[in-house]
Amino acid sequence: MKNIISRIVISGSLMAGLLACDGFLDEKPDNSVVVVSTIKDVRSLLDNSSVFNRQGNLVSRASDEFETSEKILANLFVAERRSYLWLDDPYQGEMVSDWVFPYEQVFYANVALDALNKIGNIASEEHQQLRGEALFHRSYAYFNLLQQFAPAYRLDGNNGGLKGIILKNNADINEPAVRSSLDQSYKQVKNDLLEAVDLLPVSSLYKTRPDKAAALGLLSRLNLVTANYGEAGEAASEALMIYKNRMDFNEIDVEARFPFPQFNDEMVFYSLLRSSVFNISNEVFISEDIQNQLKEGDLRRMAFFNEADSGRLIYTGKFSGNTAFFGGISVGELELTAAEAFARTGNSEKSQLFLNALLARRFTPDHFEEIKETGQKLLTIIINQRKLELIGRGIRWFDLRRLNQEPEHATVFTRGENQVEILPNSPKYVFPIPDLEVQRTGIEQNER
Repeated sequence: MKNIISRIVISGSLMAGLLACDGFLDEKPDNSVVVVSTIKDVRSLLDNSSVFNRQGNLVSRASDEFETSEKILANLFVAERRSYLWLDDPYQGEMVSDWVFPYEQVFYANVALDALNKIGNIASEEHQQLRGEALFHRSYAYFNLLQQFAPAYRLDGNNGGLKGIILKNNADINEPAVRSSLDQSYKQVKNDLLEAVDLLPVSSLYKTRPDKAAALGLLSRLNLVTANYGEAGEAASEALMIYKNRMDFNEIDVEARFPFPQFNDEMVFYSLLRSSVFNISNEVFISEDIQNQLKEGDLRRMAFFNEADSGRLIYTGKFSGNTAFFGGISVGELELTAAEAFARTGNSEKSQLFLNALLARRFTPDHFEEIKETGQKLLTIIINQRKLELIGRGIRWFDLRRLNQEPEHATVFTRGENQVEILPNSPKYVFPIPDLEVQRTGIEQNER
């Protein structure tokens, strides 16, 4: 393993170790493996997009957005195939990138934070920006871990009595691994994000670097998941006031193979889900429910999808600009979060403004009709629009977990040749922690 003095290099043996097992938390090297001693070192570390701008992909397989054949399932990684089918013990000893990726991000964010504390000159603009970026990346990782490896945040309370995730808030690998409560876990993420919002600049040079709008976007996502609708609406609105770029689908070539540039105008923060056969197969179709909701004049039908000979739609126009599933933060998500938040707090007029602003850019002018509904009808329209606009990003999984607690929005669906029925609030909405991690750390396993 190499010491890094003036630049950051992750050694091949370290990466091989990370990819070979799931016991990630205690497989870390000590701090001497990564020596970060200057502001330039911290910048290099946080600009490693192969670490910080990627996510796992199990949630896009396990949600109700896509349907595929047994033939395609046979070509997927074991964890992806078994998660699609909601089987017990989905990993079968295979590496779980959905666990490894975020804890790798947590580790290197902590390395950056520890270094910044030692470097000093904390009042400098660059120092504060780097601290904000590290806090954002750690929060992003923790948020994704909470959506997969901890129970859904309970809208009726009692989150203090539920198991959350392991919070590793420094780079010391000798610190025991303990699961915090769900309430403590969410408070940690929120507090870090609030600090990041204050520290980050209004804009960044690259979409791989978080800025103030990205932090507010993640904060709005967190508040929506925890049913803190007032703050969700405020955070999304503020992000949209800061980030002013928009993309009208009437002005792009929606029939192109890749209709969207890699870093398009509505992309606030760039992050990609891990790629697999599932991403590019012409035998993976969007659900009939989503297909049936695409109305005439909705340009997303051509921009996002191609039609197979069977008439089923294939998701080809990824927001990433390539074949990878986009998992970051976008203007469309922020508008729909604001719309839902204001609808739930009784401000239908403001909700309609955000919703109609989005739809006016997604429909041809002769087919766009202003939404004027209020109350529960408006909320249902917004929830359905989330399914259309945010397809393939992993967000539907978050939505299923929270909406299943509301009988009027709960979802029941079936999967696989045996038509296994997936019920609302099933314990299978929580992924098991990799067995090797449980064995090595002694942390409590999730019910399955």
